[in-house]
Amino acid sequence: MELNTAAAVISYISKIEQESAQFYEEWANKHKELKEAFLAFAKENHKNEKNIKRAYYGAVTDALETGFSFKGLEGALVMPLLDNNASSGEVLKASLDLENGIREFYLKAAELSKALLGDVSRAMARVAKIRNTRLTELRLLLEEIQ
Repeated sequence: MELNTAAAVISYISKIEQESAQFYEEWANKHKELKEAFLAFAKENHKNEKNIKRAYYGAVTDALETGFSFKGLEGALVMPLLDNNASSGEVLKASLDLENGIREFYLKAAELSKALLGDVSRAMARVAKIRNTRLTELRLLLEEIQ
């Protein structure tokens, strides 16, 4: 789905943060070795969503919204669908793919919003940086269980 307005991007961000938080909460309860990290990720997702919305609502006016475009930005992330019996390794690999996709989305959205929505762009760049840290943590968890 193409995201043409700031409102559409913010709605999509809210969706991916909530859905990925649910993914982490679900799998935290199924794999005790992932529980601590995954519950921390879910909590951080809710914080990310609030921070992006706060930056957006603080910066956007109706006049700006009608003329602002995220031309070429696609909302195509799909939450991983895993069998209930998926191993920790499978869950971690799916998480790595998910986090890479979310990070790339934030980086592209930050770049596209830089000119007109500086606060929103910086908030998105911060979340992308958080995703880098999360990717490193996921890789370390995967190494530990292999």
